[in-house]
Amino acid sequence: MSKNKARTQLPPERLLDGVPHHNRALEVEAKPNGAVLWSSIRRRWWMRAPFNWIMPYRDRKGFHLDSLGLEVWRDCDGRRTVEAIVERFAARHRVSFHEARIAVMQFIQIMTKRELIAVVFNDSGEPGK
Repeated sequence: MSKNKARTQLPPERLLDGVPHHNRALEVEAKPNGAVLWSSIRRRWWMRAPFNWIMPYRDRKGFHLDSLGLEVWRDCDGRRTVEAIVERFAARHRVSFHEARIAVMQFIQIMTKRELIAVVFNDSGEPGK
């Protein structure tokens, strides 16, 4: 395992202490069953003229969230820890904390990899601020 990969994988207990924040560069488009988060795409060298005359490119990409994903994404507001988000999800959907933890933490990890949210940790032992 590489040094960088080991740094990005956190034990689940440590992730519960993190505070997720939205990527402020996203545009949110409401849909009947959720939302689409639009993220801009960086222009690569081949996306510039004259290459883009032959093959047009998209300047942004969308990530569709269903109603459950949108609910968790809205809770990632920079004020709540992941543990608090899990507890809210469990209470709203009447599932155990452990069942909610699996679903919410997998979702947050995917959103973090796609750079739609960032999880902030406070190294002093307190939840991130």
